[in-house]
Amino acid sequence: MSSPAFIPQRLPRYLSQDELRRFFHVITDLRDRTLFWLIYHHGLRVGEVELLRGFDVDLVRVRIVVRRLKGGVSSEQPLFVKTAALLREYLDTDDAGAGEAPLFRGRVGPLRKRQIQSLFARYRDLSGLNHRFTCHGLRHSIATHLLDAGLPLEFVQDHLGHQDIRSTSIYARITDRHRAAVFARLETSEWIPQPNSNPPPQERSA
Repeated sequence: MSSPAFIPQRLPRYLSQDELRRFFHVITDLRDRTLFWLIYHHGLRVGEVELLRGFDVDLVRVRIVVRRLKGGVSSEQPLFVKTAALLREYLDTDDAGAGEAPLFRGRVGPLRKRQIQSLFARYRDLSGLNHRFTCHGLRHSIATHLLDAGLPLEFVQDHLGHQDIRSTSIYARITDRHRAAVFARLETSEWIPQPNSNPPPQERSA
């Protein structure tokens, strides 16, 4: 019986830190800037943006409720201070939804998936980024950047709402910084012999 053919797993396409700065640099609209910072910081799927309501944002406790799709684990998450400041400014405008209303509103009801994807494509092209980047790449980006910052896979799993850590482990294959940090710690470990390490003293025979 022949072994099954190997099917390579395609790695997620994500934005580097510099590409992300270029992307946000061209966004001057307050609603859109707040929208995409939330998508990036909390690894939101586009469909999960539609689920956000005004009461999900608690600026007193500086937290936000994130409801996950695709069987993901919903949670209440802390907000970055600067993102909370953006939200505070945005919520003071007439565009923002309060209470049970959608947090990000379009002309009729919540801002829809296709509208968000279209907005992303517009800002992506304005910033001169590769046209292959999609809005979902912001979710891939925060996962990779969290690992770049030295956080463990378990934290990233919880942050993205993955039920199975195997869904998260793919990001460990695309960030060398996390792996390099681990190897740097192993360099000084007595459990991993290194080249030119001193041999142990030989015991004298009786």
